Amino acid sequence: MKSGLEKEWKKVLQKEEKFLRQRTKEEKESKDGLMAWVREKVPPKLISALETAFRKAFYIVFEKGSGIVEKTFSKEDMSLEFAVNDFRIEQSPTRKSMRKMERLPKKNGRINACMTTVEGVGLGLLGIGLPDIPLFLGMLMKGLYETAIGYGFVYDTKEERIFLLRIIAAALVEPAERTQADQRVEDWMKNQSQEVDFDQEIERAADAMSAGMLAAKFVQGLPLVGAAGGAYNLVIYRKVQQYAALKYKKRYLMEKMKKHNLDCL
Repeated sequence: MKSGLEKEWKKVLQKEEKFLRQRTKEEKESKDGLMAWVREKVPPKLISALETAFRKAFYIVFEKGSGIVEKTFSKEDMSLEFAVNDFRIEQSPTRKSMRKMERLPKKNGRINACMTTVEGVGLGLLGIGLPDIPLFLGMLMKGLYETAIGYGFVYDTKEERIFLLRIIAAALVEPAERTQADQRVEDWMKNQSQEVDFDQEIERAADAMSAGMLAAKFVQGLPLVGAAGGAYNLVIYRKVQQYAALKYKKRYLMEKMKKHNLDCL
């Protein structure tokens, strides 16, 4: 039991360190390439409109859209599969058993990634940018909900929504702010009883997403060439999902290690 869990724990910490220090290809292009040039051309009014659109989309998804999102996957089936995988890990915490737990969220993630790309490119061809935001966010939250269930966590409490919002913000902030944003996720994992301004958490996540997708949504609002902006949905989706999977796996391992009196500091 000890060696299997500790090996997985070390791998999670290594992936976290890599996430915090790396500058992805997309981030380099955003700063140095075409997207940087496009960003300079974006009208200030569009920046404000994009931030407002994302904030409204978060409220819609959390207050009215969760039920709709839940209809797109089987919560019961996924919970049952988690229970089976969790039992398997209890019996034999090997890399093989952990991969089985990771398999379903990854499979669903690939499907969701394809769907959000098709949706973004399709609307981009029509020159539709801002109206795409609620659709994209709904697909992103679907992936996050599925990841949560896959590791045995709920997603529909205020505490878990704050966790999701902090994940989104940390995944999308500028590299210079990444360590601080990641620490906010860590703090919430360790103590969910702290006082938090929920509206401020939504603003942070919305602003990070708005900044990350600013140039892409501007391009997406142009007919025909907008397909290139719509395709950027995939980049953002993958970035958030990969980070979320890392944090949920870490939470799962933390609980397992505490249960078996193993050090996870």
